[in-house]
Amino acid sequence: MLTDVAKQLAYYLMKGLSISHISLPIKIFEPRSSIQRVADLWSGAPHYLMAAAQAADPVDRMKQVVAFALTSYVLVTSQNKPFNPLLGETSQGSFADGTRYYCEHTSHHPPITNFLVEGPNQKWRMFGYYEFIGSMGKNSLTSGLRGPITIEFEDGGRIRFNVLDWKLGGTIYGDRSIDLVGSLVAEDLANKLRAVVVAGTFKKAGFFSGKASGSKSDL
Repeated sequence: MLTDVAKQLAYYLMKGLSISHISLPIKIFEPRSSIQRVADLWSGAPHYLMAAAQAADPVDRMKQVVAFALTSYVLVTSQNKPFNPLLGETSQGSFADGTRYYCEHTSHHPPITNFLVEGPNQKWRMFGYYEFIGSMGKNSLTSGLRGPITIEFEDGGRIRFNVLDWKLGGTIYGDRSIDLVGSLVAEDLANKLRAVVVAGTFKKAGFFSGKASGSKSDL
């Protein structure tokens, strides 16, 4: 199995294509397509984005949006791969509070899904697109979603942010691990606010060196 994947990887890299083109063994897939799975990222919207919509202080609103952006990673972090959607495939649904979402797979190569999420009574709306990307290292696989996400609130406020990447370690040897990596940046341009969350493993400097896994943030 690993030999077949490695051969496909070499072939597509020589053609300048990403690993999203590789055909993988069926047993590593979950019974959903990626256009269905992305809805898990919005599970915290009913709580955090409604709190953000009600916040009068721009800093408090930014904190709620960052909390929303981080809270659902535990639901979507998995070794199982979703199926690729068909071009033009759509998905829609709702959460218990009445929040509704609409998705359409608008490009197959590169794989891109556009979406719109609307809160109850139009208190907030979120829109953007996800471009699914991936790269392979010597003993790891990194995947992520590119494309800015914009949240607009009833009072005219707007915050834009991105999504962290996932890194699957131990793909060939060693212990299997899944970590969030990269930087999440949220911006409120009107109020000149920026929040940055850096995820990954950091080396500690000093007489006794070591490593600590975790994240740091700055607001």
